[in-house]
Amino acid sequence: MKTKRLMATVLTLSLTASVALIGCGKKATVTPEATPGTATTVKMDKDQFLNGYLKAEPKSLDPSIATDLYASESLVNCMEGLTRIEQDDTGKDLIKPAAAEKWETNADKTVWTFHLRDLKWNDGKAVTAQDFEFAIKRALNPDTGSTYAFILFPIKNALAYNSKKAKAEEVGIKAVDAKTVQFTLEKACPYFLDLTYFKVMYPQREDIVKANGDKFGTEASTMVFNGPFILKNWAHQSKMEFEKNPTYWDKDSVKLEKLTLNIMKDETARMNSLSSGTIDYTLVAKSEWIQKLKATDKFNVTTFNEPSESYMHFNQKDKYFKNAKIRQAFSLAVDREDYVKVLYKGLAQPAYGWCPPTLQIGGKDYREKVAVEPLKAFKTANPDAKKLLVEGLKEIGENVDPAKATFTLLEAGTDAQAREFAEYTQQMYKKNLGIDLKIEYVDWAVAQKRTDQYDYQIAGVAWSGDYNDPNTFFDMFMTGANIIATGWSNAKYDNLIKEASNTIDPEKRTEFFKQAEQILLVDDAVIAPTVYRIKNNFRAKYLKKVMSPLFGANDFKYAYTEGRK
Repeated sequence: MKTKRLMATVLTLSLTASVALIGCGKKATVTPEATPGTATTVKMDKDQFLNGYLKAEPKSLDPSIATDLYASESLVNCMEGLTRIEQDDTGKDLIKPAAAEKWETNADKTVWTFHLRDLKWNDGKAVTAQDFEFAIKRALNPDTGSTYAFILFPIKNALAYNSKKAKAEEVGIKAVDAKTVQFTLEKACPYFLDLTYFKVMYPQREDIVKANGDKFGTEASTMVFNGPFILKNWAHQSKMEFEKNPTYWDKDSVKLEKLTLNIMKDETARMNSLSSGTIDYTLVAKSEWIQKLKATDKFNVTTFNEPSESYMHFNQKDKYFKNAKIRQAFSLAVDREDYVKVLYKGLAQPAYGWCPPTLQIGGKDYREKVAVEPLKAFKTANPDAKKLLVEGLKEIGENVDPAKATFTLLEAGTDAQAREFAEYTQQMYKKNLGIDLKIEYVDWAVAQKRTDQYDYQIAGVAWSGDYNDPNTFFDMFMTGANIIATGWSNAKYDNLIKEASNTIDPEKRTEFFKQAEQILLVDDAVIAPTVYRIKNNFRAKYLKKVMSPLFGANDFKYAYTEGRK
């Protein structure tokens, strides 16, 4: 399955933690690692390097247009936003000062002021408040085509500027001076601080962006960096090589001298590489590999819920999927329990709602507050998905025999795992709807381009939350967000999400999201969620202090090795 921000960010607690399987929304118990001055002293290896992996190559490292997890994991290690999302020794996510050493907000939380520390780009030039103002206005400029522009809409006039109804100078961000960035919001936003570590808010150098034009973010040589590492070499479809950044403001905290992210699309290749020590960590799904790797006693293993969900989406510009009953039929025909059993080997939970476990609202898990998932009730009332499909075909004037209709799944992957998922889906729809689903296998980049251009009927994707609030799952389907090209727009849905963003009352916000979830999954059946994702994370025991925040990518700022053989 493909992903957009994609493929699920992971929650990994301290690497020496002793962890049991985590239930819905539950966190693991953690034993903190030893630190200097304690009974067990850290003895780092002389040569500090880490070999990681990406399942696919980032489409772009331009922070304004990057959307996938592969870009997120690359950027978090070579760029520095106003804040960083980190983990403490108990595995708790924390927002920490980064480019900004401090900040304050006014009484009604509509004005936020960030004060920059002394920090530099890797070419020696100072990072300034103007770099942040330029980056955010560039992302909001409609000519940039930023998919993530919508995440900035809490800023005053951000939506208006992105919609060509306001000027850039009217957007509520300004560089007060070289070291002070100030944001004015439309209204108080309960999650605004959670946006300040996200990639679309990373600073950008205007001179570098303009000098490289469309090539900005496509090669290491077209960028400058202000984070813990510098991207020195990008061997496309092979690997990305990073080196420690000597100009980084907190360079003394960075222990690794070299970080290599190998681009490894094939699951078997990743498993063999972990087993042989060619890479130092990976996620493991198949039971045979879990047993084999555990038997070596070389790895620390964590099993965890993540704020991530797999789902299918439909092109509503297609002659079939413009019909709501046909979309409802395809959603109801998904055997979610069997999905978990067959494809995920139990490492997932059936998804009958949109917002997954772990996301909180008012300090409580949203899924606990809204206990009834909307698709469960809908499935009880409509046990025959094929009947809905026939009704939909009749409504659009097509042959009511499902076997006569032409449906194609665009599968973003060509490896064995992608084929396993696609072929299972093909068999499931044959059994439950009586259709002969065709499959078209393409690489991830091709699939992303084609879905963006509405050149598909059905596609699969996984979405991971960007911050700890249900809004990160709901605002992506607002009119104009353009994260997923479905061709859908619903004014009532838009208003519900706006209302949820414009109040800090958790009970009101919960009710708004609940109504929106009903529209998204049932009334309009825009998407068909399949599973809430659970992961098994295997990491070599010599690998220490890797942070994988619940709402961030693998962060190697503090990582080091001890006892690598």
